[in-house]
Amino acid sequence: MLWLLLSGYFKTNLIVFGILSCAFVTYLSIRLKIYSSHHERIKFNLRLPLYIPWLLKEIFKSNLHVARHILMSADSIQPQTVCLKPTQKTSTGLAVHANSITLTPGTISVDIDDNEILVHALTNHTAQGIIDGDIDKRVSKLEGSIK
Repeated sequence: MLWLLLSGYFKTNLIVFGILSCAFVTYLSIRLKIYSSHHERIKFNLRLPLYIPWLLKEIFKSNLHVARHILMSADSIQPQTVCLKPTQKTSTGLAVHANSITLTPGTISVDIDDNEILVHALTNHTAQGIIDGDIDKRVSKLEGSIK
């Protein structure tokens, strides 16, 4: 629906193929048992408006931090990798956690393996932010695994 509204193309064949595509993906999701219950998804989506502003603020702060280090000198950048154990209980929570790390400038989620996330950090400050676990706590709260 969003694509339809933003594109402005209200042609019958596009609408029909869009509906068929959505139906097919829903069917596959149910058959492959990757479709979560409505109850859990609704609770997750209701908490999302509280998480997104916090994430946007962190992205902005990290942008300023990375820009400052790039403009200072190459010596102020200390690339490193950090391995952390997230506390999320669901694959959705784990994916949101890894994506939130990647969206924040100065950090990239490199790998998720056995409930561990390998993160590349640009500076000591960004690595410490990952180690402190603020994103982990926020995503666990979003997921509903902590209150």
